[in-house]
Amino acid sequence: MTIKRNASFFFNPKSIAIIGASSTPGKVGYNVLKNIIDSSYSGKIFPINPKAGEILNYKAFKSVLKVPDEIDIAIFVIPGKHVNSIAEECGKKNIKGLVVISAGFKEIGGEGILREKKLIEIAKKYNMRIIGPNCLGFIGINYNGSFATETPKKGHIAMISQSGAMLTGMMDYSMEQAFGFSCNISLGNKADCSEVDFIEYLADDEDTKVILCYLESIENGERFLEILPKATRKKPIVILKAGVSEAGARAASSHTGALAGSDIAYDLAFEKCGVIRANSIGDLFDFGEAFLYQPIPEKNSFAIITNAGGPGITGVDAFEREGLKLAQFSEPILHKLRDNLPPEAAIFNPVDIIGDASPERYRFAIESIFGINNKNVEGIYEDSITTYGALIIMSPQAQTKPIEVAKLIYDISSNHLSTKPILCAMIGEKSIKEARKYLKQHHIPCFPFPERAAHSLKTLVRYKDFLDSKPLEKLEISEFKVNKDKVKEIFDAVRKDERTVLLSHETSEIFECYGIKSPKSRLARTPREAMKLQKEIGKSVLKIVSPQIIHKTDVGGIVLGVESEIDAFEAFIQIVDSAKKFGPQIAKIYGVEVQEMIDFKKEKKFIELIIGMSRDPQFGPMLMIGSGGIYANFLRDVSFALAYKFTEQDAKNTLQKTKIYSLLQGVRGEPASDIDSIIEVLLRLSQLVNDFKDIVELDINPLLSFIKGYSAVDIKITISRG
Repeated sequence: MTIKRNASFFFNPKSIAIIGASSTPGKVGYNVLKNIIDSSYSGKIFPINPKAGEILNYKAFKSVLKVPDEIDIAIFVIPGKHVNSIAEECGKKNIKGLVVISAGFKEIGGEGILREKKLIEIAKKYNMRIIGPNCLGFIGINYNGSFATETPKKGHIAMISQSGAMLTGMMDYSMEQAFGFSCNISLGNKADCSEVDFIEYLADDEDTKVILCYLESIENGERFLEILPKATRKKPIVILKAGVSEAGARAASSHTGALAGSDIAYDLAFEKCGVIRANSIGDLFDFGEAFLYQPIPEKNSFAIITNAGGPGITGVDAFEREGLKLAQFSEPILHKLRDNLPPEAAIFNPVDIIGDASPERYRFAIESIFGINNKNVEGIYEDSITTYGALIIMSPQAQTKPIEVAKLIYDISSNHLSTKPILCAMIGEKSIKEARKYLKQHHIPCFPFPERAAHSLKTLVRYKDFLDSKPLEKLEISEFKVNKDKVKEIFDAVRKDERTVLLSHETSEIFECYGIKSPKSRLARTPREAMKLQKEIGKSVLKIVSPQIIHKTDVGGIVLGVESEIDAFEAFIQIVDSAKKFGPQIAKIYGVEVQEMIDFKKEKKFIELIIGMSRDPQFGPMLMIGSGGIYANFLRDVSFALAYKFTEQDAKNTLQKTKIYSLLQGVRGEPASDIDSIIEVLLRLSQLVNDFKDIVELDINPLLSFIKGYSAVDIKITISRG
């Protein structure tokens, strides 16, 4: 078996073959070859065309096998139906990688799917890597191997896109911006190389400072969770995830699956990995510029400086929505502002230097709050400076001199604020356009409105929080002593019975194996077995056991408060007869469950929770906790977390995000519930669903939380077929 090569050779190949190169302007084979030549590529270029002797002054070859030199990568611009036979020749030539621009693969369905599978087989056979098929091409720092109209400016943003058209639009947009690209990668169908492969490489690439991605799917969530947390600690990664499928939500049969929705797993995975999620193309580039040009703030404590009250208020509102904190100025700074600004000015954060503000007044306010040139001002010391960044707002007034203000902002930022981010919002267009352009060209992010600026500033804070957190590989994961063998036996028996939904007594036994407390529950197949179990368990609830009978009360399938053996005998007969009479004719009745009945008289307080798990196809098990009982789906008071690397702190954070958490703490003199025991349930449950990928869905509804302890009353577990 061959060892799979990494994808690094795509970035700086020593030689490139263009399969399908053409001398006809307008053809893709012509555009790709010309782009490579025009981008001043320094390696060897081999046009491949069986009918040409020379193309654009380069000798053409009938096939890659006829090229006397080694070839690092081959770019395909031929009809899809011919790709696989040429790919076989590339393998024999020991070419490392294929960039398959050609379409006609799985995106067309039918034979295209089979064609792509065959291409993958060929690549594995010869240990080649594939970009595409159905992609724009690959643009590295030293060459443009795509059919894009122009070669983008060089810079320090790496752009990865699953859509070729989206990539060309982004590159065209960038031509009027200050930033450029270290590479532009079109993923296409992702038959082999994915965003994770390239992110892993780019995390250590010196030319790349920020990684931006447009993705429509993530196929290998397990590898994503493994690689991305390490990469994001090296440089910021911003992902715009589009095309979210709702198939998973439609297929869900449990409360957990129904409440999860289709997009929550991506949010959880990105948060776990430190990825910043963009919700629009605008976000993608706003965040990218902020990360590229501004430092990460040391603390969440910022100032707003404005020359107009209304925009200042909208800035404060935006800060509150984004969770940004306004700096509290020290008394010496407040005194300085009060003594030197007009009486009408607002000196508390936000600082309103009023409409007639000159560039000098802007300079004074900025330098004062950051403690610049304050060496001779009594009481202003380094430890009295509480501002770690600023949003500077300008609204065009008659006295405003936008370009002068822009220049002084750049001067102060570049000379004095190397560790403190500055973002601007210059409201307007005609009179403000030049100043906004100046700031952006000098690497100060400038937005037309305060809300966008605050939104970008928040991403810097979130990234700082991630960098300050403990790396996933160093987290302490709780591990309890459990009985895996018994659980496996139960699952095997369920499958042997041709079922996927476990019966109550089976879920009860599984929870016993993992130390999760639930009412003791056993299956009685005869009235006499019911008598025996009632004597063993005590006061009981008897329930019909049938996979086809979901709502037991509707068919008279439950009897409460069974306190004697003879009552259990009679209840068994009553329940089975009623279920046969009123239940579905096809119902298969296994017997009657004898379940321990909770004595609520002993409990001064109980709260109904729902705890569950839904397995996401990409990122694995998602845990859920929130308000339970019959109104769980109506209240939708739930919080989710990935079970991947699930810690005690994760459990606490997940519970604290719910509204029911306030009730658990105790209100109006009530005693608190046993929150520690709920945290332990989440930890034990995470171990169970990580240990057994068989478990597709799991619900505990309700889990009753008491002042001391808890009880998982109603449990549903669904497993895969095998």
